[in-house]
Amino acid sequence: MRRAWRYRWSSAAAHVAGRSDTLIHTNPLAGEVNDWRRFLMASDDEATLHAIRLHGRTGRPLGEAGFVRPLERRLGRRLLPGAPGRPPKRRK
Repeated sequence: MRRAWRYRWSSAAAHVAGRSDTLIHTNPLAGEVNDWRRFLMASDDEATLHAIRLHGRTGRPLGEAGFVRPLERRLGRRLLPGAPGRPPKRRK
């Protein structure tokens, strides 16, 4: 079995060891995961993998509207999907 923390260019080694380096600052994520080795070894559930794959194909961020709407405002563009179909013609 491959171990992410053994891969030379992986950030996993810094997280498993709990040490920041030139590129990785572990503090922002330190409180989110208690045991990085166990976290990295855990299998993902199919629903999560499906959602990640779907959003990877569409290019849309994965998250609830409360997370995505502020991103839309900051970027000045629509990120959530709109109504399906062609928009109705505007009356003059």
